[in-house]
Amino acid sequence: MFRLIQHLLPRALAWSTTAPKRLRAYLLGLSAMPDQIRVFVDEVFLDLWPETTRDLALWEKQFALNPGGSIGQRRAKVAAAWGIQGRQSPDYLQRLIHAAGFTNVYVHEWWESGPPYVARDPRLYTSPPLIGLYQCETLNPWQCYSPGPGDRLAPHCDATLANDPGYLVNLDLTRRAPPPVPDDPSMWPFFIYLSAAAFPELAPVPASRLAELKELVLTFKPAQQWIVLRVGPLEEVEGYGTSGYGTAPFGA
Repeated sequence: MFRLIQHLLPRALAWSTTAPKRLRAYLLGLSAMPDQIRVFVDEVFLDLWPETTRDLALWEKQFALNPGGSIGQRRAKVAAAWGIQGRQSPDYLQRLIHAAGFTNVYVHEWWESGPPYVARDPRLYTSPPLIGLYQCETLNPWQCYSPGPGDRLAPHCDATLANDPGYLVNLDLTRRAPPPVPDDPSMWPFFIYLSAAAFPELAPVPASRLAELKELVLTFKPAQQWIVLRVGPLEEVEGYGTSGYGTAPFGA
């Protein structure tokens, strides 16, 4: 690279780089950067496997693993978690869910009929994410500011998620609002649906284990998939009376 830069310089004594002067030192340092970029790009394929990846922490985040231990132990844990994935097929995901005790939850594919396969419209089983900031606009402005003792704040007066849209996208399981469900039908095959055995009935799950189910699904789901949750608290779904059964999805 240094020789290439030399050929690009003007043909004048002031631009000569044969003598050990500051210009030569500067260009030598500058020419090292493209070589470093080339080496980095050439080694990108190492990140395809946990045994050789240069970004071990990112692999651990994907599989929700504790980063403790030596580098060798951490690589071994990631390799073990990756090795049992069963290629992240819907059938494998369902077996994991049932093995964890969620025997009423079933995984359904993205199509509703076929062949030819017709994608389900995920907008029919989800709700647009409601941002907390929008709620404040419908209330008195003072309610969005710091209250005095005994005053009541408007809920979610910020950019957090203020409703349950019924699908999982965020890997961090926070109240950060997910992106809206795409209107483009070409994106709908990237959805997986969790419901009762008969879709789209709600699958009953104990309220105390709803968060556990979400974490399990996010740990093992394919990274490119969106998960629609047709699940609800066990006490409400079994009662059918006050749950809104069959009308709106639970989950976030």
